[in-house]
Amino acid sequence: MTDIEAAIREAFEHTEYDLGDVAVNRRQVRVPVRQEGADPDALRAVIEEALGADALAAVTVTTERIAGEDTVGTVVSFRYRD
Repeated sequence: MTDIEAAIREAFEHTEYDLGDVAVNRRQVRVPVRQEGADPDALRAVIEEALGADALAAVTVTTERIAGEDTVGTVVSFRYRD
């Protein structure tokens, strides 16, 4: 588990959101949230608090099927800056 993944998981522990498998590939991060219709601004705020607002670039929020399950959720993808 990377430091980024650990920080994101820890930040979401105290929210009502249930995460899928957080993926980090180089500087691209994908955070799947199992709740359909989750508030994009709230999700971004949790991630910004965990990593710092300056750490996020090119943030995208989509609704999609999570990891081949029947669950449709919200996915936050972003590039991470040091």
